[in-house]
Amino acid sequence: MNAIRLISLLTTLLLLNGCQNNQGGISRGVTAPDFETTDLQGVAYKLSNYKGKVVMLYFWADWCPACRKEFPETQAYYQKLKSDQFELLAINVAQPRQASEEFYRKYKATFPMLLDTTGSISKQYGVEELPTNYFIDPEGKVARRIVGWIGEPQVRVMINQLAKNK
Repeated sequence: MNAIRLISLLTTLLLLNGCQNNQGGISRGVTAPDFETTDLQGVAYKLSNYKGKVVMLYFWADWCPACRKEFPETQAYYQKLKSDQFELLAINVAQPRQASEEFYRKYKATFPMLLDTTGSISKQYGVEELPTNYFIDPEGKVARRIVGWIGEPQVRVMINQLAKNK
């Protein structure tokens, strides 16, 4: 009986792993799709305005457990790392404005919280799992895509690598 359960569990895990799009998203070296949207205050943001900087696009939603857990850490490292070489743009995926506003108030975010209420930006980037993070190099090309929680050490390494190539 235990062997049957083990085989069943392994089969399920293999099938689930096969359904994940680990190869998805935009490939490294491709020009990042430009987009224009607003933040919670109505200020317009356009990705192409950030050429010359390392940009981290942080796709999230309030229903995502990892996003909720990492938001305070993201805020903390943003305070340390934001500079003329680095910007983090948090993009709320396909949720109403209210979801972003509640997070903004709860976590006192100081990084730009951009709206993607229709999900069009996340579709451009092939976002299927949250959180998904894209690092854009100073020339506007995709340098790395990381699905899942990332911390300050990883972000610091990406900034150092990409800013040097500027």
